Amino acid sequence: MDQDNTVLDYLKVDHPAQKSFAEHQSTVTENAAGNLTEDAHPARRERSSTDSTKSGHDNKTSTDYHSYMTPRLKSLVLWENPSKSGAVLGGSLALVLSCRWVSLLNVACAALVFGISGSFIYVNGVLLFNRITSKPAVRPLEKYYSRSAEFLHVESDTIHSRVDKLTDGLNVLLTELAKIVLVEDNQRSAIFIALSYTVWTLRTWFSTTTLLSLILIFFFAAPRLYLDNQTLIDSQVAKTSELAQQHVGKGRQLVQEKWTTVYSKAETFAKEKGLIKKSDKKTE
Repeated sequence: MDQDNTVLDYLKVDHPAQKSFAEHQSTVTENAAGNLTEDAHPARRERSSTDSTKSGHDNKTSTDYHSYMTPRLKSLVLWENPSKSGAVLGGSLALVLSCRWVSLLNVACAALVFGISGSFIYVNGVLLFNRITSKPAVRPLEKYYSRSAEFLHVESDTIHSRVDKLTDGLNVLLTELAKIVLVEDNQRSAIFIALSYTVWTLRTWFSTTTLLSLILIFFFAAPRLYLDNQTLIDSQVAKTSELAQQHVGKGRQLVQEKWTTVYSKAETFAKEKGLIKKSDKKTE
């Protein structure tokens, strides 16, 4: 019997202590909480053009119009570099005015016709000359189009960045347009009504290309002229606004007086015709 116990003691294997059911549940809960914490903070993803998150323009005030302009555009319209601003204005005017006599579609098609035709004649002429002189038939322009990916390749990151900027700009325009149409500010909406009517009227006097040229000139000239004469312009605008408010106040008072007079006459006429019962007078 002692031998059997000795054998059994020899065969014992040290097993790790078994956890209780409560300890096991606690371990499972801690592991699950750890997984939820990791899932709650996923790796940050690069911004995509399809994202519907609020763009940075929501933090800008609606009165800070210069905040919507990129530094490059602001530099152009304020003529910080006169030669560059003049070149951009001149090129834009030339492009707009050229559309009056030349169709851009015709120009593009003509460029493709002459360009492809010239390449076709050159390539096949060189191939024919190589056959006559028993030289290797190698296309002469192969070294250029085989490396075209190095020069004409468009990076997807660049496209995404440009699309994001375009989307932000469109969101700004749509938001501001909604504020104007839905009359967030009476004065601002009234200004745009006047501007729209002015453009509408000028369109009946001038052609579209002439009107676009005038708008371009105004877009480049107005900011610079305003900055150079800001004190004078602000004082004149303040005087004009004050005068307009005085006239509006007088007109409102006159309308109220006229309305009171017309209403009293209409009430008297209705009482005389019996349309409205006269109020009984108190007798002592």
